[in-house]
Amino acid sequence: MRKLALLLAAFVLLPVSFATAQDGSAPSLPGLVAAGLDAYHSAGPDQAMRVWLRNSPLDGSSEAATQAHQLYAAQHLYGNYRGFEPIGIKGFSPGTRAVYLVLDYDSGPLFARFLLYRSGTGWIVTSLAFSTDPDQVLPANMQ
Repeated sequence: MRKLALLLAAFVLLPVSFATAQDGSAPSLPGLVAAGLDAYHSAGPDQAMRVWLRNSPLDGSSEAATQAHQLYAAQHLYGNYRGFEPIGIKGFSPGTRAVYLVLDYDSGPLFARFLLYRSGTGWIVTSLAFSTDPDQVLPANMQ
């Protein structure tokens, strides 16, 4: 009976665990997040936000404008965007996941969280957050 309870607990907790690659390295990013990061690197924050918010209910919202401002503020504070490091992906259900990253600049990091939802047209961003303070965007067990 105890083994059955442990197996059930493992299957219940599995969808909310953090994904990592089999070799222990960082997980691969969902295409939508990766495409926005590519756009950020090549064309800047405005183009990245266009990619991330395509088909999103956030497109044109004050939340999106606030987060775009965070990208500009990070560049002003830290210098040029250089790249990113994945931290983890948390699956809440087959159609909902959170992606956590560090964006690297010349002089400091910006922490990022994307909440993705699988809609009828594909993955969309339903929430995003950027902050120089990891406490604002990362869960406690990732800090």
